[in-house]
Amino acid sequence: MSRRIHTALVMCAVANLAVVTGCREPFGESSDACSDLTGLPLIDLFISSSQRLPASGEVPAHCQVKGVIETEIQFELLLPEPDEWNGRFLMGGGGGFVGTVQNQARTLYSHGGRPLQRGYATVGTDTGHVGGGIEASWALNNPTRQMNWGHRAVHLTTEAAKSIIAEYYGRATDYSYFVGCSRGGGQAMMESQRYPDDFDGIVAAAPAYNWTAFTAGFLQAQQVMFPNGEGGDPVVREETLELLGSSILSACDVEDGVIDGVMTDPRRCSFSTSDLMMCADDVAADGCVTRQELAAIEAVYDGPTVDGESIFFGFNYGGENDRGGWDSWVVSSERQRARGNPNAQYGFGTEFYKYFVFQDPEWDYTTYDFSTWREDVARISPVVDAIATDLSLFHDSGGKIIYWTGWSDLALTPLGTIDYFEQLQASDSAARDYSRLYMLPGVLHCAGGPGPDQVDWVEAIRAWVEDGDAPERLTASKLDLSGQATVARPVCPYPEFAVYDGTGDPTVESSFSCSVW
Repeated sequence: MSRRIHTALVMCAVANLAVVTGCREPFGESSDACSDLTGLPLIDLFISSSQRLPASGEVPAHCQVKGVIETEIQFELLLPEPDEWNGRFLMGGGGGFVGTVQNQARTLYSHGGRPLQRGYATVGTDTGHVGGGIEASWALNNPTRQMNWGHRAVHLTTEAAKSIIAEYYGRATDYSYFVGCSRGGGQAMMESQRYPDDFDGIVAAAPAYNWTAFTAGFLQAQQVMFPNGEGGDPVVREETLELLGSSILSACDVEDGVIDGVMTDPRRCSFSTSDLMMCADDVAADGCVTRQELAAIEAVYDGPTVDGESIFFGFNYGGENDRGGWDSWVVSSERQRARGNPNAQYGFGTEFYKYFVFQDPEWDYTTYDFSTWREDVARISPVVDAIATDLSLFHDSGGKIIYWTGWSDLALTPLGTIDYFEQLQASDSAARDYSRLYMLPGVLHCAGGPGPDQVDWVEAIRAWVEDGDAPERLTASKLDLSGQATVARPVCPYPEFAVYDGTGDPTVESSFSCSVW
């Protein structure tokens, strides 16, 4: 039984965001149960609309509730029909700077069934502002919005959703879960660290958890990729990316026993950037790199430094010539240009430092030397960085958390996620009782890439929390356009990796076992 059932019953009152009337007949038993929710007398919470939506395609009939917490935190809560509700609550995170109501439980975590199809009540939020996913002007000189985006909005949305759920069904949730990727993964980590009683189970994927540090890496890479600002072409040419990616795979793809465009553990790759042929007289040509290109490439792999000291991790090999890898995140793509930035690292790095760190829209990344970096980020770091490794309160309350990251992620370096997990394990001998990390070979940011990227993470965390079935070997699938699995591989709890048996069909999961290198 969930620890939250033993707390004061939510259906009568919840601290803050509370229903101020006494217990009543469950709304779900009324013919106008859904629309009646707009009449709830609430504190710091306004329900702007509630309507029953009929079944449509694969989406079952449900009650859609929209509202605003305080003055700016918008949310959308979807409630299954009372006889279809499984007693569970599932919140999905949002990506980037959010700015619209997002629920990754309905998108990135839909493998195995979307929340309503499974019977979950589910909610998403815009985190307290309206704006584009790579746009942060809303945060200018606004500590409240910065804090809401940093951690507070997800927590308040959780409280609000639980209050409404209890009123609608006439009882509290049995279990509560959170799933997120990228910014949503950072939200997941923030919940485990700041609000350990909000959720029984959490899945944090490709987590954007150390904003002040990884955006510093973005900026230092962009200083050499676009030394004159965003207007011109990137230093690294498109054909150089193809050369880089093919050279890495030529050297290292075979190391795991299967030539499939995927490296099981890129850290084992023996390739070095010094293996690349330098262009004669430093004149750009096919099949070689210039000194300026090499410096830009190495900046991405090396990671950010301050006064010669590393402050975060660079990127491992992977994703160099995959669409949605280096082209979108590091160099340049038409898709990103259409959104107003040459690439996503440029967008997130400059926006974060303009509006969160320096609070100056005219701030110029090309002239920043990072000598005062620690002082510059000291104010905002406690608000946005989810770097605490003391999860004792989360553990004590029975919480479980799964971290996962694609090895070819060019948004948030996989090495940073591994480092956080290893710090967690080192600081708590009981960490394995409540935490797992999975590394997915050949997978880009949250999804995509040549590697199998679809795992039923929702069922994995549910089974661990409710059944005590701790996750070990899980199945990852690669789906074709029709949704059929074309490749299946095991994903193993870190530090184990999937090892090919050398003889079986490499597209079949049974041809692999979990082992430590």
